[in-house]
Amino acid sequence: MTEPSNSSTSQPTHRERFAEACKSTDFEEHPTMVAGYKVWNVSDIVKGGRKDFDGPYFTEEEAKIAEELWQATPERKCARAEVTFHCAAWNPNPLYEKAIREDAMAARMILVELIGADVPKSSAAGAEEK
Repeated sequence: MTEPSNSSTSQPTHRERFAEACKSTDFEEHPTMVAGYKVWNVSDIVKGGRKDFDGPYFTEEEAKIAEELWQATPERKCARAEVTFHCAAWNPNPLYEKAIREDAMAARMILVELIGADVPKSSAAGAEEK
């Protein structure tokens, strides 16, 4: 699934896309919410509705990679990356804010294993400037 690209016109591999996604070290800010941010998950159809079963992810690209991997599984062929919005100002809870970021980092580490990528640096050296 993650074959190296052999021409400039080929699609980027999961590893290349993941490396780019790992430049973000936190959730993307929501442009119109005070203290709001985007959280990406992967959902599937369960009993006629959609239910999140994978994530959270820091970036859309990480969620899309997970979506593609899940769609290769017959039981999860309807998997979709979806975004939700969280706002630290609505119901302040430092423990939740810490936990969701730890969960997103754990989901990132699982993707590392699944696609055989390098573990992203924990420092902000490769982080995007905001």
